[in-house]
Amino acid sequence: MQVVYSDDGLLHNPLNEMTGGEWKPYVESPKRLVSIKNFIDIHPEFKVVEPNDYSLGPILDVHREDYITFLQSIFDEWVKDGKPAEACLAETFGHPSMIGKVDPDIVRKTANKTASGKLGYYTCDLSVCFVKDTWRATYSSAQVAISAAHRLMESVEVKDTNRSIYALCRPPGHHSSHQMAAGYCFVNNAAVVTRFLQNYTLDDMNRAKKPYGFDKEAIRKRDFSHGTATEKKKILIVDIDYHHGNGTQDIFYDDSSVFYVSLHGSPDYPYFTGSAEEKGRGDGVGYNINIPLDPDTTTDAIYLEHLEGVLNKDSVVEFKADVVVVSMGLDTWHEDPIAGMSGLVNMSTYKKMGYLIKTSASCSGRPILFIQEGGYTIEKLGNLAGNVLQGYLETK
Repeated sequence: MQVVYSDDGLLHNPLNEMTGGEWKPYVESPKRLVSIKNFIDIHPEFKVVEPNDYSLGPILDVHREDYITFLQSIFDEWVKDGKPAEACLAETFGHPSMIGKVDPDIVRKTANKTASGKLGYYTCDLSVCFVKDTWRATYSSAQVAISAAHRLMESVEVKDTNRSIYALCRPPGHHSSHQMAAGYCFVNNAAVVTRFLQNYTLDDMNRAKKPYGFDKEAIRKRDFSHGTATEKKKILIVDIDYHHGNGTQDIFYDDSSVFYVSLHGSPDYPYFTGSAEEKGRGDGVGYNINIPLDPDTTTDAIYLEHLEGVLNKDSVVEFKADVVVVSMGLDTWHEDPIAGMSGLVNMSTYKKMGYLIKTSASCSGRPILFIQEGGYTIEKLGNLAGNVLQGYLETK
């Protein structure tokens, strides 16, 4: 299996975060990437490849341009205002009861007058902290995921029997929505690759591809790539992160071309989404399935039963996905410092997750793109990721 990876993912390295009532060392550490990469490097079934660069075009197919401008510039603006470089994060948030009756364009214009206003408008919690290279790491994370999608489509074109790939990217993405950073996430990589797969033909992808190299000004000035696909692929997104992927759900909530499935701990972060009652809106009704699981009582067997059940559920199977995108969070492990299902104690469960993704009726025979999301048990993260991927690669 090819693994797309860039060292630029290590560059986002805030010192601290405020979560759970504590000012603590930043949990979404670069060490996460190192742990997984170390596992990948010593197992010959994986081949590490470098990303390419597809411009801001695919990112802007999902995220608003003013939000991306904010990600590019907020740290420099914050420091220019004399604020501490180690604490570029929001202090006030735009709660609906504060701004709900004001014209949204006026709210945006007012918020954009100050760095603090921008942080409160474009972020929603205190896990989102910016440092000098946050944008560089975020941009590389998206390009790693997009590159993986392109390589996957190349394997489909040549009828490769191994139609799977892993985007080892950081920061993660599934909490980020069109115009909001949250839960350590800035750009929603799963959503970006979903639209990339839908909007771009293979010829479009080939034309858009350039060598990867980060240059902030060149990225800003480069012409954006655009897709010309006339028929949308149907994409199944399977989110196995411990936390509900509120951003991914929101982006595709009214879209019948994307089926979003999430298994997650509840009640827990992000606190306001993830109920089984959330089934989609408009054209998207019926294309959103949330499976909230009690973190205190969910065991290995219970988790696997729910995963197998939803991946073989009639509505998911009958969707007939063209591609499956897996938001591969690993924070369900019982020892995870900020999450964890207390009954997920067997490493073999993660291998079984990978095998179910390969063999279930909704996924079997489809191209599979694994995208790294959460997971914070640093010393075991490589084994957790490796077990999911090895479980997918195994034949029984």
